Parts: sequence; C-alpha cells; structure tokens
Amino acid sequence: MIIDSQIKAAIKRVNAGTSRVELRDNGDRGSGRLTLVVRNFRTQITCEWYALFYRDGKRRLAKLGVYPMLSLVEARKHFRNEYAPTILAGAQPDNRFSRPQHKSAPDVSVRALFTAYVEHLKASQKGSWYQVERILLEGHNNAAACLGADRSARSIEPQTIVSYLAAIHGRGAIGMAHNARAYVGAAFAFGMKSEHSYTRQEGGRRWRIRINPVAAIPTDKQALRVGERFLSPAEFRLFWAWLLANRTRSASAPAVQLIMATGQRVQEILRLTDRHYDRPELLLSWKKTKNGLPHSLPLPDIAVEILDSLVSNEFGFFFPHRLDPTRHAIYTTPNKLCELYAHETATERFTPRDLRRTWKTLAGRAGISKEMRDRLQNHVKKSDVSTRHYDRYDYLTERRAAMKEWNAFMERILVGEFDAGARHQDLQIVAPLNQWVPGLSPGAPTT
Repeated sequence: MIIDSQIKAAIKRVNAGTSRVELRDNGDRGSGRLTLVVRNFRTQITCEWYALFYRDGKRRLAKLGVYPMLSLVEARKHFRNEYAPTILAGAQPDNRFSRPQHKSAPDVSVRALFTAYVEHLKASQKGSWYQVERILLEGHNNAAACLGADRSARSIEPQTIVSYLAAIHGRGAIGMAHNARAYVGAAFAFGMKSEHSYTRQEGGRRWRIRINPVAAIPTDKQALRVGERFLSPAEFRLFWAWLLANRTRSASAPAVQLIMATGQRVQEILRLTDRHYDRPELLLSWKKTKNGLPHSLPLPDIAVEILDSLVSNEFGFFFPHRLDPTRHAIYTTPNKLCELYAHETATERFTPRDLRRTWKTLAGRAGISKEMRDRLQNHVKKSDVSTRHYDRYDYLTERRAAMKEWNAFMERILVGEFDAGARHQDLQIVAPLNQWVPGLSPGAPTT
C-alpha cells in the first residue's frame, strides 16, 4: 500500500535525478491498481494519480487527479468507489482529465468555464479581470490546473477545491487563498446562472452545474480582519520623500503618490489614461469603477503637478505594463514598492490599501466630513431611497472645496509641520532616508 513517507521519498528521488518513480496500491485481481506517477516534467516535478489496468494485454491508465491537490486518502476513495467497480466489470473507466472526444461537442471543462467567466468580466469592463485570470488560468499552480483543467466543470466536488485552497493556505498565503476561493466560487456561480439567463440574446454552453461546490466551503475569518494600519503625518512625509527619490528605480512611484494624494483605488490609478484626465477642469473621470458606478474626482494641486509631469505612451497609459504597452501595470506593483520601502527603512509594513485608509484618516484630521470623504473616495452607495431615485446633484463645487482643504493640509504635512508631535519610532527612519534625499531632515521641505 502507498503511504505518505513513500510519496515523499519518491519526490526526493526524482528531485535528485531519477526521471520517473511509480508507486502502486494493492488490490483485488482484475479491479486495477491505484498508481502514483512521480516524474521530472520540464522544470518541475509532477505527481499524478492514475487508475492502472489492462485490456487485451495492453497497459491502460485513467487519470484521477494531481497530488497533493488530491490527497492519498481522497485518491484511494475515488479509485475504490468510482474506478475499481468499472474496471472489474470490464468497462472503460472515465478519465476525469480527458478532453471532449468529439470536436462538435461543447467544451464544458473547468478551463472553459473559467475562460468564459474571465471573458464575461472583460465584457462587463470589470477592472479585476486581470487578477482573476491570473489566479484561475495563468499563474503558477493556477486553479484550473490544480482542479483538473480538462475535467467537466460539473464534476468538481467541494473536497477537491478544499485541497487546492489548503495547499495555498499552508504556504501562509492567507489572503491569496481567500481570493482564490472567491474567484472560483464566482466562476461556478456564473456557470450556473449564465445558461438560464433570459436576457442573453446568444446561445451559450450548458454547464449543467446544479450546486456551486464552493458554497459548502466556509470563508476564512482570519482573512476578513479589518485593517488598522495607516500612516502618521511624519510617516506620510517620509514615504513621499522616498518615492520622489526613487522614481528612477520604479516608474510606478508616481502612481503610489497619486494614491496618497487622492485616496483612490489602486486599479483605478494604474488604469489611468490621457482620456481620464481633463486638464482644463483639473478632473479625473471614470465611466465605470469597482462598484459599477461612474466617478469623477477634483484634483488637488499636488496631484495635478504629478500628472503633468507624466507622459502617456502611444496607447494612452500613464502607467503601462513593463512588457506589454497595450496594458496597464499589474496591480501588485504598488504593493511591491511599499514592501521595498519597509524593508529598506526598517519600518512597520503597510500596503496600498493602508494608504487609502491613510487618506481617509488624514483628510478627516484636515476637517473634511466623512460624507464628503466618502464621495471623494467613491464610497457612496445608492442604497437609500433619496440617493437611488432622486438625488442627481454631483456635489462638484463641494468636492472641489474639500480637495482644496486637503491640498493645504497635505502641504503642511510635506513640509514637516506635524513632525514635532510624531512618535519617536516614526522619526527614526529619517537617517536611512538621507541615503536617497540629500539634506533631508525633520521639518525640511521635500517637494
């Protein structure tokens, strides 16, 4: 019988240079054997479960899944309940990973479902499609490959998804596991609803998904914790100075400054083109944002200076992708900049979302009401009757006045006016910053 220690030993042997190792379970004669094939495939080690049997004297294999996404216990259960009886009866067992046999048959595989969902997000102009596509279809150990890209989408069980998520969570990537659960669940929900939508004019594939397998998987409460981190005025000033000094190291440094200066979402800043920027009116405008609503933002003078210093590429992007100029920069870029700053200056870590929280907090300290801060950050929801059905006033005059107040407060922050009351640990990072900003000292202007 296969045991976990044998699997680990087989992986070590292949990693040491052996091209292939095959492990087999015991079983009744004629009912096949559960087999794990470990081999060196291109640049990685693969571990795949198969049902091994013979027909007409020829060796046959039917693939069950991939280890460790499909654990030893699960693989043994699937083999015993689904494969062994079929093999013993002389029939051909179903290969869960086989492609459709007829070219005319619609592709209802996991890969096809995830691809259709991503295309739906693109057509709906959802800015998150790139991140969803990366996790579901393109990234290392993407969801489609781990669940079985060629398996029928309707055959996926909750336990298969649990194994995939557990592997991510086990690496300490709690947030990624949470996002992967959400994206996989949304894809299956799309498959369930799309074939029954009476508003669609075109015929679609019938996925025949009866139950969303993710619905049985609880969310991780640890991943839903509300963040508390925000930058103090002194931290704000020092990080701003670091970004100014490191523009040559990263073309995305101005994007992070715009997030700090305006409090907008990362994806909406990185997707900026010259069509979003109305220079005569000093406005940024988006036809559709994360919450599905249009949004316009009066710009503080400091943000105008940043935008005027940028040159859009031939496709209109202010922050193009490093390798593909037809696309905007990837959403993880600002996060990497924040991590680099924290590492080089030995400060407490923070994320771009914490910068958005920083704007909300400091703008409140500047005297701007929460209602106005919500409007400026596009947090207004059309949930009450008045807003949803009647109020069509854009509050542009009031928003401009609020941004003028914020710009004046931000200028006071950037000249170090609030450093005197800062915590000692906030000011300890001034020394490391002197490496990049000659002459920088507490209270010295950085703009």
